[in-house]
Amino acid sequence: MPEGIRKKVITVIFAGAALVAYLAFRRLTGLSVPCFFHMITGLKCPGCGVTRMLDALLSLDFNKARDANIFLFYTGPFFAFELLYEFILPHKSRTFDKINNVLLVIYCIALVIFGILRNADAISAFLHRPVIEFQHFTVSPEIL
Repeated sequence: MPEGIRKKVITVIFAGAALVAYLAFRRLTGLSVPCFFHMITGLKCPGCGVTRMLDALLSLDFNKARDANIFLFYTGPFFAFELLYEFILPHKSRTFDKINNVLLVIYCIALVIFGILRNADAISAFLHRPVIEFQHFTVSPEIL
């Protein structure tokens, strides 16, 4: 195995091991890294639920994994292939770079659309709230 590919494979193995260690830590302690986008805005980012999805996948609970993040659940194999394609496959042996770039743009657009749609209720509520709320009061006839 060429040295460059060997280093990349070792990096992928260490990244996978770190992910498994994080998920084990999360299961044992109940502590996890919060989504800062959700903390600040109250909305779900397109990646919200990935930790729960991966945790459910390790337990082979596919329904729970799908419910955690349906978009990434179904597009996960494509995403994994993209990581391998970009990270491990040498640039010289690639034959689909133009098609791959188009697919990545389509994927990113779909991810943004998913992020908007999963927050449609919250966005709608925000857009339709009154700018100024007036309190209604009545004047009794005795005052007049």
